[in-house]
Amino acid sequence: DYQSLKFCSLYDLSFIAPSFPLPDMINHHNGKYNIRHKYDTYKKSLDGTGYEIATTKAIQAGGELYNSYNGCTICYDWLDHFGTPEVFIQFGFVEPMPQRWLFDFARVKFDLDWKNADEATGEVMVNFLVPPSKKGMHLLQEELSRLKSFSTMYRNKSYEDYEGISKYEWETLWQYYDALYDALSNALQSDATLSDDVWDLDDDWWVKDGATVAADVDEHYVLPTRSDKTFNDEL
Repeated sequence: DYQSLKFCSLYDLSFIAPSFPLPDMINHHNGKYNIRHKYDTYKKSLDGTGYEIATTKAIQAGGELYNSYNGCTICYDWLDHFGTPEVFIQFGFVEPMPQRWLFDFARVKFDLDWKNADEATGEVMVNFLVPPSKKGMHLLQEELSRLKSFSTMYRNKSYEDYEGISKYEWETLWQYYDALYDALSNALQSDATLSDDVWDLDDDWWVKDGATVAADVDEHYVLPTRSDKTFNDEL
């Protein structure tokens, strides 16, 4: 039988509202997502209407609930533009596989996951959501080269070398670096068929179903390569 967890809140359901105690304790994992959110979308407040989390399958005693912070049933079209970089910048952790990467400057968008969704295979699969171009892959290669230079300059340093940064923050930044480096490497090593058609599209090239436009969302957090030294210091 499905298990349900119900609770009421006086907060308005929005991304700028105070935290919800119970959902905030459920970890993010798009590969193990096993709950759904239920509430009355026609009411502006949860006061008196309640809010329900229900599992999507039977959960054994002691089993863990998993949420999706960008692909949940109330996330609307977030998953179109809100991938691994955005999860990191908003929530402060590097999500496990599967991951989504959108590189606006190169017009490349792809998902990464273990083969057959099984980490034990040790093989990462790349699924391009928009056919990549020769130009786009060249730009990713430049970005990968910049990351190698970044690592050479900073990887052997310590968080103690910088004022105001903790050991946890330093280690987490390098976890993100590794994820970004691996994502670029996997994309570049793929045998995807290249097409220049993506450069004929407008700024909404990455939108899956037309529900959003580029102006509706924030800038992505992987920046294009520049030659100036200031930019080279940015991850």
